[in-house]
Amino acid sequence: MPPIPNFSIPDAPDPPPQNSEEAAQLAAVSKQFERFLELKKQKVHFNERLQNSTSLRNPGLLPKLMAFAGIEDARECYESSLPDELGIPARWHEDLYVEGLVKGNERREKKRLAEREKVDFVPAARAGEGSVAEGKKSKFR
Repeated sequence: MPPIPNFSIPDAPDPPPQNSEEAAQLAAVSKQFERFLELKKQKVHFNERLQNSTSLRNPGLLPKLMAFAGIEDARECYESSLPDELGIPARWHEDLYVEGLVKGNERREKKRLAEREKVDFVPAARAGEGSVAEGKKSKFR
């Protein structure tokens, strides 16, 4: 930040020239906002209306709604608008999906069973060599 920050509100940008594509887009967006504000004055809330709509509860409409919203892949629903360093990744490493987890569990189970079946034999100690603690006598001597 600069040593003395400037918190003043900048001037509004100049309007686009009339009869241009930008002017048409701006007019369409302004009309949508006006309609939204009219509904709000009439106490019609957009989210409440969506929630109470029975047609939107139909799971068969999900692909059409996603296409309308511009979502091409189901994974895009979970993507973050934050940079990759800050956001949660929408695509995980292949080992973290079900197939990779099952393969990893199978590998670990095989390794555990292999170690379990392996028996290490230890040579027997001769009498008097560490088999009995010093100073104590065993009845098996």
